[in-house]
Amino acid sequence: MKILAVDDEPLFLDVLMQLMRSCNYHDVHRAGSAREAMEIIESQVQPFDCFLLDVQMEGMDGIQLCRRIRALPEHRLTPIVMITAMTEKAYVDDAFLAGANDYVTKPLDRTEVKVRMSMVKSILSERNHVKLLAKQIARSEESHSAARTFDEPLILEDAESLTPFTTLENYLLKLGNMRLFTSMAVGFHIENGGDIYDKSSGLEFMDIMTDAASAIADSIKAENYLLSYAGSGDFVAIIPRLSSFSATVAQEQIEAGLEEFRAIYMEDGQALPRIRVGRPATTGLLAFGDPTRMIQDAISRGRQGIPNTLHSSERLGVLGA
Repeated sequence: MKILAVDDEPLFLDVLMQLMRSCNYHDVHRAGSAREAMEIIESQVQPFDCFLLDVQMEGMDGIQLCRRIRALPEHRLTPIVMITAMTEKAYVDDAFLAGANDYVTKPLDRTEVKVRMSMVKSILSERNHVKLLAKQIARSEESHSAARTFDEPLILEDAESLTPFTTLENYLLKLGNMRLFTSMAVGFHIENGGDIYDKSSGLEFMDIMTDAASAIADSIKAENYLLSYAGSGDFVAIIPRLSSFSATVAQEQIEAGLEEFRAIYMEDGQALPRIRVGRPATTGLLAFGDPTRMIQDAISRGRQGIPNTLHSSERLGVLGA
């Protein structure tokens, strides 16, 4: 694995390089500033597989550098781990919203490095699977043999609004229950997702999920949010609790957005996704237990949908009865 570590403290870089070597990561490059990092990144023939970025640096900081890296097409999905002494929620939020996949605090130890790099390997494995799937689809229409099962989270490369599901879980774990009090989770469920999966090729299924993700993202009226595909036709968004999000309004906007593509779907012989929106799930200020439980609560609510709400196709059926 080819890694770039960026920090403006030479002593910490030395310690980090030693830690990485002790965990059997030997192809680790270093940069003493964000500007130097960008020069190194742009000069590479073989792109980096992972970035380890310090948040607080002179000049361009780690958050800005993260955004710059994400703007490069070849690194839109490359794992980025932020390393910093700052633990305030604002810093954590800024890091994940900039595109980071994980956020760890100094000082580091060998166990911490192993755990974080295990997450990096998971993201790389998923990304490589998607690339392999695309190549196999290009050679053959029989793509389900290369596709993963319906219940597994997929990285949808063309859905710019999405973050990997492991990143969403890392975000909640980093915040903890108390700081999650200011956030809420909303589940979006594709009712006919299983049928779409069964009747589509792997590429077609990912294209339809990408369309669904775009419609969902457009319905979230919040400046800062994280949206992820959890598998089984379920999407989850983490939204500020004080935002003006309305599940009912979101449901209507999603349906209206997808309705514009009905003719195209019909021409291709594909079913239009039917998306349910659940009531927001929250956590108590003094709650205990696994913070990621809020994700599962949101998924359950998304599958239930909003009581007494019908899809447009269902409303037409009622009116025609």
